[in-house]
Amino acid sequence: MTTLRNVGRLWSPGEPVRSNAEVVIQEGRVAAVQPSGTGAPQSDDFDCRGQLLTPGLIDAHTHPLYLRPRLEEVQLRSEGAAYAEIAAGGGGILKTVRDTRAASWEELTEATRQRLRGWRLAGTTTAEVKTGYHLQVEDELRAAFLLSGLRSQDEMPDLSVTYLAAHELPEERSSDRAGYVAEVAESCPRAMAMGARSCDVFCDQGAFTVEEARLILEAAGRAGLRLRIHADELALTGGSLLAAELGADSADHLLRIGEREAGLLSRAGVAATLCPVTALSMRALPPARELLRAGVTLALGSDHNPGTSGAGSMSLVVYLAVSQLGLSVDEALTAATLGGARSLHLVDRGAIRVGGRADLSLWAADHEGAFGWAPQLACLASWREGRRSAAA
Repeated sequence: MTTLRNVGRLWSPGEPVRSNAEVVIQEGRVAAVQPSGTGAPQSDDFDCRGQLLTPGLIDAHTHPLYLRPRLEEVQLRSEGAAYAEIAAGGGGILKTVRDTRAASWEELTEATRQRLRGWRLAGTTTAEVKTGYHLQVEDELRAAFLLSGLRSQDEMPDLSVTYLAAHELPEERSSDRAGYVAEVAESCPRAMAMGARSCDVFCDQGAFTVEEARLILEAAGRAGLRLRIHADELALTGGSLLAAELGADSADHLLRIGEREAGLLSRAGVAATLCPVTALSMRALPPARELLRAGVTLALGSDHNPGTSGAGSMSLVVYLAVSQLGLSVDEALTAATLGGARSLHLVDRGAIRVGGRADLSLWAADHEGAFGWAPQLACLASWREGRRSAAA
């Protein structure tokens, strides 16, 4: 048993803020939340020194399995080049696919491990992690197995693996589009056996159509995978409507949707995972307040990927949700904790409550308002299922 003592301020979504509290952890769960000094001191207690404690942050949308970023494209976008223009010039996702296929699995594993370690040190205790940079079914399945294997390593976040073989149409299958879609759909049972929890499709202009996405996601559902979808980021093509139709856990990005789409997502119980770093890089923002007004659960993702987002800090994402998306600090933190848990269909985390997982983060601040003030708030320590990883 471990007690986190001298918590100056304890924030948990939907609960009154507590001052001068302590949290008792037993067997990876929260055993008690009580006033400071309630329990007798023990040798393995942790002194929080009056700082802010929150649930561990949840990154609900990432693409970490790649070797190197496409930094030249960042410069091109800063000079006004559009996503489609860069892709037409040989860049974009397919550039990373070529690089990833050329890398060894050992190189990819180590690069991914280092990224994930950094996220944990920055206060993220759970992350959704996608495949999607091989675009060859056998290697996509191996990528799911690789990511699943990293879950057991305490120095990184817990991982929810998503199978994203339908990230882009591979170059060598340009004349066999239907064949590739069918192959991805047929591979879903094997993806689940390799450790994937969810299946995602990039359903958007220039990627996969609504009908192609439906075929894959319906097959994924039959295989027992949870459903997610990249939807209506580049154009309003109907991905969010498909998410509502299929009852997906989450529709992500949503830069082009309107009131109709928000209402349908709400009625279907689909979470909206918003990625402000990528949105800002594309000079477009999702309708966060409109989604909240419609009753949609919001989640947040860094969308860490080699092209549009190098973010590894969810505190930065929370800051951007406040400063750019118009959310309050409470709304943004809720999206980065309980909203992320709901987006990933994980019922045991996202709040500090007795019986829940002891996934917690301690911050160099004495008030949650610091998330709306500091672009990257320092994480002093985090606990994943009660096991501590101290910040560097």
